[in-house]
Amino acid sequence: MSVEEEFEKTWKSASETQDTMDDLTDRKIWTGIEAKIEKKNSVKKFYWAAAVLVPFFAFFIVFKTASQTSANGAERKYVYETSASRKSFELPDGSKVELNPYSRLVLDKDFGKKDRKMVFMGQGRFNVAKDKKRPFRINAGEFDVQVLGTQFFLDQKSAQKKVELFEGKVKIAHGSTITYLLPEEIWINDAQRKDYHYYHPEKQKHFTFDHSAYSEAVDQLENTYNISISYPSQFRNKKVSGAFTGNLNEVLSVISFPFNLKPEKINDKEIILK
Repeated sequence: MSVEEEFEKTWKSASETQDTMDDLTDRKIWTGIEAKIEKKNSVKKFYWAAAVLVPFFAFFIVFKTASQTSANGAERKYVYETSASRKSFELPDGSKVELNPYSRLVLDKDFGKKDRKMVFMGQGRFNVAKDKKRPFRINAGEFDVQVLGTQFFLDQKSAQKKVELFEGKVKIAHGSTITYLLPEEIWINDAQRKDYHYYHPEKQKHFTFDHSAYSEAVDQLENTYNISISYPSQFRNKKVSGAFTGNLNEVLSVISFPFNLKPEKINDKEIILK
């Protein structure tokens, strides 16, 4: 193979691996290459062609590198992630996010134009800047969360998917099921409970019992607040009547007072009456 043929082969190979040079520039360069290769097969002419082409090739490499750097820089701007420790970030719209370890938030390339879309993996607490015209939309894998301005905790990572709302209002779309949350309300989804909506123990709720069994009243509190309540079995069929408004501890204390039972918190998911 001649020197010119070798040069032509090398140049073609290099050109085929790049995709950032536009067709017009590519044709101009090849027109010059072919014209020079068709001339007399002399070392002098070859060196002259190489001297002309090297600046183009150098420009080609610089352009490719700059393009990659620019693209990567833009990508880094819209990706927020953590490794072994929790970290806080402020998004371009002023929203604040605290990501738990090994979590990742990727904003849509058009974030902030018509809406505020993103993809989330992991666990994190969001404090969303209010903006009625541009909804804050999170794709959390199996479900989607939409808010206008609020504070909430989102767990996409655990087997039990969870959204806990502290302030504002959120909409959760899981398949064909839509759930709306208000402050101190929680949504979970796991193998045992699909789209389960319950309340934080501090949430004020109204309960009415009409000569109900004590066991039925306790069951209603357990379902409302997603908590396990244990008590001596001899009180199961005792009767409870009345209308009660308060949080979990307040209502449970009132209905248990006639039986001299007092609630004792074991953990966030368990209460025992003694």
